Amino acid sequence: MNPSFLLFHAENVNKEQNSICHLILVPVVEGSLQPAREFFFNPEAPFEFVMSGITSAEVESFPSFATQWPQVQAIFEQYDMAVCTAEGYSAHALYGTLSRLGVDFTPIRYCNAKAICRRLMNEVSYSLDFLSYRFYNDTVGDDKPVAIAERWCDLAMKALALAGDVSFDDLFARVKIIPGEISPDGLAPSLCRRDYSNRVAKTFDSSTVVVDARPDNPFYGMNVVFTGKMESMKRDDARTAVVAVGGNAPENLTQDTDFLVVGVQDLRLVGEKGLSGKMKKAAKYKEKGFPIEIIDEDDFLEMLKIR
Repeated sequence: MNPSFLLFHAENVNKEQNSICHLILVPVVEGSLQPAREFFFNPEAPFEFVMSGITSAEVESFPSFATQWPQVQAIFEQYDMAVCTAEGYSAHALYGTLSRLGVDFTPIRYCNAKAICRRLMNEVSYSLDFLSYRFYNDTVGDDKPVAIAERWCDLAMKALALAGDVSFDDLFARVKIIPGEISPDGLAPSLCRRDYSNRVAKTFDSSTVVVDARPDNPFYGMNVVFTGKMESMKRDDARTAVVAVGGNAPENLTQDTDFLVVGVQDLRLVGEKGLSGKMKKAAKYKEKGFPIEIIDEDDFLEMLKIR
């Protein structure tokens, strides 16, 4: 697959995700990475935080987002598909900024770089740190947004190279990616779907299941193990949530584990490869044919909503 797409990465200044101060566009033309384009904006909003460390003083002299948007949109319109870094934060920030400012724009069809990697690569984790160690033997700091964008772009290209000679639409149908759309009517997020119809639920201790357990939930009857720090909740709360839908949440990973949920790993503890003991063990079981599915926290939260 020699794809053409536009990868985008946004730096936002507030928790509402509607005030972009820095936008990076990385074009890919027929499988060839092109030089990144950077746009800086005066966000015309109070600075609360910026991951890269950009300050208000550094961007206050730049034109506003609305002023520069026609130039940015002209680049987006050259591509049928846009790819958002990681899980979709930049897509939310782009839609939020366009919506807040009331800027006219044409719809942008997109998917997430992390979803492409997850669907086409066979790795034990799909975090940027892990994949960077895996393929480049380094990591990219939060203070280097251009490097982050280029790294996700290159990772997406590595994954797409495994897909064969197919179109994006055929690929999405095959690997169950639902593309998203940023439009004046709203933000339709890009999603991943899985087919759990062939999974055989293992028996579990019915005394631990609350009354609202539902057999149609992906975690029903499954053994779900956690590793790393959860960002959205405490681990005990996550385990309780699994039990609440009819699953089991043991502490230890075994060959009977169905899902390993990977949270944030402390690289000082897990070493330069970023693998916890449970992740290493899961990888060995997978090599032996045990169908352990390794998911991240975003996957876990999405699957909990399937009721």
